Amino acid sequence: MKAHIDLALCEGYANCVVEADRVFDIDEGTGQAVVLLADIPAELAEDARRARESCPVQAIRLDG
Repeated sequence: MKAHIDLALCEGYANCVVEADRVFDIDEGTGQAVVLLADIPAELAEDARRARESCPVQAIRLDG
């Protein structure tokens, strides 16, 4: 599974970090989310899904 963040939508709420701190973080320079893992391992897939669902602006897309 791969995660993608639409930076045109991301407003830096950090809900994704709360749900999946091993997958997402906030870039201190931009205040927007960043993906920490190129490929999300199976054991973090559910965390990534929760992060996607928790994003109030729907900026996260998961593929795979």
